[in-house]
Amino acid sequence: GNQSPKMTDLERATKKLASQLQNHPSVLAYQKAEEQLEELPELKEDVIQMKAYQQAFVLYQKIHKEKAAKQAGDKADVLSQTLETSPLVADYRQKMQDASDLLQYVTQRLEDRINEELGNGK
Repeated sequence: GNQSPKMTDLERATKKLASQLQNHPSVLAYQKAEEQLEELPELKEDVIQMKAYQQAFVLYQKIHKEKAAKQAGDKADVLSQTLETSPLVADYRQKMQDASDLLQYVTQRLEDRINEELGNGK
């Protein structure tokens, strides 16, 4: 019967960690960068079009329309490069990477801790 208190501890710790992560500078920076991108309709259009071309590319490849596939692929690449050169997009990608690295680090630490505790429990 002494399993349940342990679980609430873990849940409490997880909740606390989640709220700390939400307020972590790199996560906030990423969210802000995302909001800035949302406010730029032309960038949003480019992203939507690029995804559409990428989907078309895959579709054309499946039905063996080589020429159409190449055109769609080329258009997707051009849009992708346009997006790459946008300073806001570069900023967004960097911040997304930072937030992702943070989450990966935290997840790894958690796994290590859980494995340790499971190891000690035996």
